[in-house]
Amino acid sequence: MLRSLRGIFLERRSIPPYNESGGTMRHAVILANGTPPAAAAFHRALARSTLFLCADGGANAARALGARPAAIIGDFDSITPETLAHFADVTKVRDQDESRTDTEKAIEYALARGPFEEITLLGATSGRLDHVLGHVGLLQKYLGRVRLVMEGGDGRAYVAAGDIELHCPRGTVVSFFAVGSPVEGVTTENLRYPLEGRTFQLGIQDSISNVVESTPAWIRFERGTLLVIEITNP
Repeated sequence: MLRSLRGIFLERRSIPPYNESGGTMRHAVILANGTPPAAAAFHRALARSTLFLCADGGANAARALGARPAAIIGDFDSITPETLAHFADVTKVRDQDESRTDTEKAIEYALARGPFEEITLLGATSGRLDHVLGHVGLLQKYLGRVRLVMEGGDGRAYVAAGDIELHCPRGTVVSFFAVGSPVEGVTTENLRYPLEGRTFQLGIQDSISNVVESTPAWIRFERGTLLVIEITNP
């Protein structure tokens, strides 16, 4: 059955649109249409999730990785006919809104089925540069609604508007940048290259390739938003 709502077409199947795990869902995974994640990292992310979605062509990677999403969302310009046939019994949400990316449409679909503490974006950190930067913009856009984390083969990225406690292993490389307006009063604890009372502004004052010396490490600041990148596989 197809149901249309303001240009969005939902193809309903007999399966449930999401998986439940002991009550309130806390963590979702969205597979975007960038370079697919390594199989081991992908399945680790799925193991801690309660909802798995594909943004359009991300379903091609899901098929190759042997995973079945709860739904596929997007304008369907990159999913292959073979993948559509393979996931014939999966809920499909055809959304032709050109003002939003397929990943953003998938985030909204997930939030409509929340609440979530975190949504992990896979396949979002490599591929076309404009798409990667667009995904970074989503981290900022959804700040305050849900914690979005981009995970790739070499690390993870997120934004924060308050003090950041790092529980990375000793030796983890951490970089952080101001997002939007300057970030004031940046002070660190337990990082190799200490900062105290600094003002961060993109391209003028950043912290690139700092290193966790002991945990927990802290990045504290008084005002603004930071983009944090933890390099897990340098």
